[in-house]
Amino acid sequence: MKNLNALFSKKVLVSTWLVGLVILILCAILFKEHSLQVYPGTYQEFVRSDSQDEGFSEASVSKTDSLLVLDFRLRSGSPTPYAGVGFSLASPMEILKEEFLDFSAYDSLRVILATNRMPKITIRLSVHDPLWTKPGDVSSARPLDVVLETTRNLKEHRVSLADFSVPEKWFDLMGIENPDYWRHLERGMRVEVLTATGALLGIPDAFELKKLELYGTNRKLLYVLGVLAFLLSCACGYGLVRLKQKG
Repeated sequence: MKNLNALFSKKVLVSTWLVGLVILILCAILFKEHSLQVYPGTYQEFVRSDSQDEGFSEASVSKTDSLLVLDFRLRSGSPTPYAGVGFSLASPMEILKEEFLDFSAYDSLRVILATNRMPKITIRLSVHDPLWTKPGDVSSARPLDVVLETTRNLKEHRVSLADFSVPEKWFDLMGIENPDYWRHLERGMRVEVLTATGALLGIPDAFELKKLELYGTNRKLLYVLGVLAFLLSCACGYGLVRLKQKG
């Protein structure tokens, strides 16, 4: 009878371990990917142009049922005429409290867009530089840029966050003589879609944005699931050892 009880307890322990392990594996498979939908979503968009830096370009944003449209006209009078739209991922109060969006929690960016005349567009991640970023000064945020080739038809682009880098002109703007190229991905503030070099001056132009999101492997969840699997295995192993000692 004692041997039967021990055998039954052993089967219960092993079964519990197997069931628990299967549940953890299923959770890892189902929830290993996570994403942050920037647009469409709840984040507030804002218009960007060199008019905020004493330039003369014009830009306005409108929305349809499925698209965000930026109409703009770039004008001379600024060293780098530009226009675009941005999305605030951290409020001014959160920035003051140093509560940022952690871009490093994601691996890639997905964007669906089309341009009218422009052959290229810039996607920018703006991060808070602990040394150089000043409250209220948008241009002091450290930019991480990638340039995409675009078409008149909506096209999906997938970009690894590893491809984003700090443009040289930002170091010149900030008077940084020895560029450090730190990316500070854990201090994210904004995502922006901006005109790139090659946009024509004085001619009305536009781009359409259908979707913008960050996505990647949910490393924190996988770590937690791994720890739980280890603890479950240790508990089962300890229980089997105890049963063997009693037997």
